Amino acid sequence: MTMIKAWYAKAYPTDDVGSTLDPAVTFTDLYNALQVGTCVYATLGGDADSIVRERVFAALADFLDVDYDHIYNLWFNKKRRN
Repeated sequence: MTMIKAWYAKAYPTDDVGSTLDPAVTFTDLYNALQVGTCVYATLGGDADSIVRERVFAALADFLDVDYDHIYNLWFNKKRRN
């Protein structure tokens, strides 16, 4: 699957945070992290913030052909349990 850093740099070329993201992390890695409750920010690496998280969640939802709420709720519900 697509590397998040490469996707982010292309989708948001003027956002400097993109250059700080972990170059090895894929959208599959992110989805797996969401399923087990791993910290999203640690998974993305670098200076990822809530804006980056929202953008990446929206892209993940598009890649998986699911509603954005599915991705957000997966993260939010796991976050509340940890």
